[in-house]
Amino acid sequence: MKKSTLIIILIIYVASIAIINFFGMSVKLYDEVINVTAVECINKTDKNTEVIDNGERKILKVKFTEPANATDLTGTMLQLQWRVLPDNATVKDVRFVYNTQNTRVEFYEDEKGRKTGLMLFSGPTMLDVRIMSTDGLRKYADVLVWVYA
Repeated sequence: MKKSTLIIILIIYVASIAIINFFGMSVKLYDEVINVTAVECINKTDKNTEVIDNGERKILKVKFTEPANATDLTGTMLQLQWRVLPDNATVKDVRFVYNTQNTRVEFYEDEKGRKTGLMLFSGPTMLDVRIMSTDGLRKYADVLVWVYA
């Protein structure tokens, strides 16, 4: 090889090392899927609900006053509140797994037919609810809802 060709190759090699060091070798991923790592119930004690956290699951105690009415949203109700972690998870939707044979509780559905976490009670009852992620990894939070007279 000629001396000038070797010098040009050396200059390009040194220049490429300098450019890579200056700009770095970062890779930008687009449409990256961020999976759910946990689901947690974040209900707090208020005037209608007492929240007990025993470490294993939350117990939500609700005083039954009158049957709930789905049309005007009155009566004894409980809005489940949850958080999907991490906050930037790709799919943050959840579903509620519970005993559908319990006739004293009904989950309110929005106009699209999705359950919103609002529970309507027609009488005292006890119900285990699992708030589960829908991204396929089945991360969940267990909640015991206790409606007492």
